[in-house]
Amino acid sequence: MIDADMTDEEIIKDREKKYGPANSCFNTWSQMCELLRAYHKEAGNTNTAHLYALNMALLKIVRSAWNPSIGDNYKDGRNYITIAKDASEVKHD
Repeated sequence: MIDADMTDEEIIKDREKKYGPANSCFNTWSQMCELLRAYHKEAGNTNTAHLYALNMALLKIVRSAWNPSIGDNYKDGRNYITIAKDASEVKHD
């Protein structure tokens, strides 16, 4: 069944099979993002686009930890790292 034919609840249940329970996934990810944000700030970095791209790479890492067989997480993670690299090369405040 495709997403367009599913209710929101059915989509959430489908995603939990792939990525784990939403609360656990997002709590883990948010803790990692907070640590990264603090580390980023300590380094004096102010490029938020760079930080947010790194945060998205972390989401793919968390999802891969739950289910390492989903290849898209690795592709997406690599692409977010590339976006972070590109963002790091743009002048920022």
